[in-house]
This record gives sequence, C-alpha cells and structure tokens, in this order.
Amino acid sequence: MYKIVALGAAALLAATLAGCASEPADQPTEGGGAPAKQTQTAPEPKENKVSLVDSGWSVDEQGYIHYGVIIKNEGAQGALFPTVKIVSKDESGNVISSDEQVLMSIRPDQELAWGGQAGHGTPPATVEFEVSVGSGNWQDSDPNIEMFRIDGLNVQDSGYGMVHFVGEITSLLEDTNMNQVAVSALLRDANGVIVGGYTGFADNLSAGGTTAFDIIGYGVPEYATVEAWAQPWSVAK
Repeated sequence: MYKIVALGAAALLAATLAGCASEPADQPTEGGGAPAKQTQTAPEPKENKVSLVDSGWSVDEQGYIHYGVIIKNEGAQGALFPTVKIVSKDESGNVISSDEQVLMSIRPDQELAWGGQAGHGTPPATVEFEVSVGSGNWQDSDPNIEMFRIDGLNVQDSGYGMVHFVGEITSLLEDTNMNQVAVSALLRDANGVIVGGYTGFADNLSAGGTTAFDIIGYGVPEYATVEAWAQPWSVAK
C-alpha cells in the first residue's frame, strides 16, 4: 500500500517601512535571485517487459520435472508468444536439459500461469526459469480484463497413477467465441510453494457460455492446495 504525504511550506513576508515603495514581485532584489521557473518532467515510458512472478517444480519417479510458473506483463504494450524456458542442471551446475513453452499472448498488466512437464528423465539438482519476448512481438493491445471464471474445481484420483483436475469454465466475454481455452492447474505445498503444474484444454467455449474441463496429472507430487488459471488459446473466426 502506498501512502501519499503532502508537505506544506510557509513563507514569511516582512512589512516594509511606511512611505517606502515595494519592489515588483518579479524583479530580483539586492542579494536575491531571479524568480524560479517551475518545470514538469514527463514520466518515463514503461519498459516492455514480461517478468516471472512465481515458479516451482518437483521430480517424479521417472526423473521428469513437473513445474508451474506465473508470469506478468509489466509493459505498456501487449506481447505475442511469450516464451518460458526451463533449464535443469546437475549438482556441478552443468545443463541436463533445456525446454521451452511458448504461450499465445499476454496483455499489459495481465498475469498468466502455465503448468507442464520438462526434462529428459534425469533428475536435476536445480531448475531455472526464464521468460522472454521477441523484440518484434510487442504490439498495441487492449487493456487487461477478466475473461473467464472457474467454478467447482475438484480432484478425482483415477487410481491408476493419474489424477484429474476437473471443473467448469465460463466465458465473461460478450462477443468472442473460443475454439480452445488453456486451463492450468498449479499445485502448492503447505507453505504456498509451487510444487508442480499441469495444463489441459476446454474446447468450443462460446461467448458468455460455460463448459467443463479435465486436466490430467501424472507423477503428481504431494500438495496442499490447487488453483486453476485460464487463458485464450484459439479464437474462433
């Protein structure tokens, strides 16, 4: 929370002797300087940048990474195809694997999440996340708005090593039909740390409509809470 503190300055005006004429206010007096000129500095333009807000990972029994990330567009323009890079390293700092996940777009001030799998089956000691946008992929964009609502998120364990994160998604857009919406489930431990993530797709979501989604998770780590995020993936023409 920001606090704005207003500071006031008091000026003391000395009375002149009777019968003496006062000098014009805009004239410099003896020993004084010329009146100060007030100028306004234009605010610095926003730097186009997409930042990593949160991230986390775990490794399953086969040595594959299950991760979740949240990114935010801090720029003044929208970004096409923001790319998340997932780099795993061994205890000596040597790269074991490098994977990339390309998203569709992100509006100014918008946050997006993604959950997925990475790696080649060799358990890493560390995992690093980077987010980038190509220099030619910035463009003027509508401001961020709430586009979807998710209800009834719950977990169904198939008993065969797969877990289903299911629920319903409603479009809050009045004039845009979606061929596909990406829905990501992020898992957190009791301390709120992301320990994994998975992504599925809801098809044929009409403007103002509601449909169900089913995100399949495997190699699911122990977790305390799950949250779901949605983003447009394919807009109907």
